Amino acid sequence: MNQSYSNFLTMVQAVLASMKKDQEAWSNEQEIITEIAAIETDFKAAKAIDDALSGMDAKAYTNASNQEYEIIVSLTLKLCKKLCVSARRNNDPALLLLANHSQSSITAGKRKEIISRCTAIINKADSMLEALQVYKVTEKEITAIRQHIESFDVHTDERSNIKTDKTTLTQLNLPDLIQSIRQRFVILDDMIEGFLDDEDVIARYKQSRVVVNYGKMKTAKNKSSETGSTVSSK
Repeated sequence: MNQSYSNFLTMVQAVLASMKKDQEAWSNEQEIITEIAAIETDFKAAKAIDDALSGMDAKAYTNASNQEYEIIVSLTLKLCKKLCVSARRNNDPALLLLANHSQSSITAGKRKEIISRCTAIINKADSMLEALQVYKVTEKEITAIRQHIESFDVHTDERSNIKTDKTTLTQLNLPDLIQSIRQRFVILDDMIEGFLDDEDVIARYKQSRVVVNYGKMKTAKNKSSETGSTVSSK
């Protein structure tokens, strides 16, 4: 979730709430009514997207994927030790080359390569399972590694899908709505100061337009005339 968008929407919500409390001051100003209604429509759409994005948390899938990865490596290394015994006892250099791994060698490269390496090892073990039973290689342990690999793939795909969905949702919808609201505020800012005479209402409106931690959107227009400090309201 883009924190700056969330901060901006929090400001919009505060403005709408403030204007609702002071509605009597602008209830006869049709231009202000129209602008606020348009901002509220865009806000509701943007807030729905922002809420959806906040619910798309890939962390759980990342944690699950990491856990499965660790189990796969651990179980495959144990299997490799058994395969090495068979390879040395039976003078099988091809099997020894495939299975003679340490923690560092079996985890060399990217995770996709590592999982492929582990898959090749269990496939080889499966193909000669009967001969390997004497070395305590079992169908159960091979099946277990396969299941963890399948689970790893599922969690990895889910994590990728969430990231893709979040990117698409953000890029195609939210920025346009934020920009629309920002442009409407440029107009509304002038309306509030130009059309209204109640200085208290104007002051409350200006205060509600402050965006906390929204530094990237700061402009010279927002500098306080009294303190010279910069606050963001766009």
